[in-house]
Amino acid sequence: PVRTLSGETVPLSSYFDPGKWTMVMMWTTYCGTCSSQYPSVSAFHDKHKNIDAKVIGMSLDGFAEVEKVRAYIQSKPMTFDSSIIEVDALQTAYKALTKEAFTGTPTYLMFNPKGDLIAHVPGTLDMAAVEQFMVENNE
Repeated sequence: PVRTLSGETVPLSSYFDPGKWTMVMMWTTYCGTCSSQYPSVSAFHDKHKNIDAKVIGMSLDGFAEVEKVRAYIQSKPMTFDSSIIEVDALQTAYKALTKEAFTGTPTYLMFNPKGDLIAHVPGTLDMAAVEQFMVENNE
């Protein structure tokens, strides 16, 4: 479960659209690398959101920082929706999903159109490589 910016607790899967790829970007307000990724991730989201893919942001700043997260989002070039999760919960879920330890932000999860996790990448992503991955893994 994650929390929306309005405070509602929902399953992450509630953000998924059937038949579309879903990329989850985990970020924090203090991650400089994350900030440098927002323009390209937003461009990817904008290009694909009405066709075959979408991006969901997940702030790891924690529920107590919801006001800070809201203000931060308004100041950045993010065009995708974001939710908030506590780091401890994320670390546990990440380990269960990937069988690896969470190492920091940014980290990306890629779910195929069926909702299955098929890739996870800590660090920066090249959106052209993501598009190529989608083509190569389209079922």
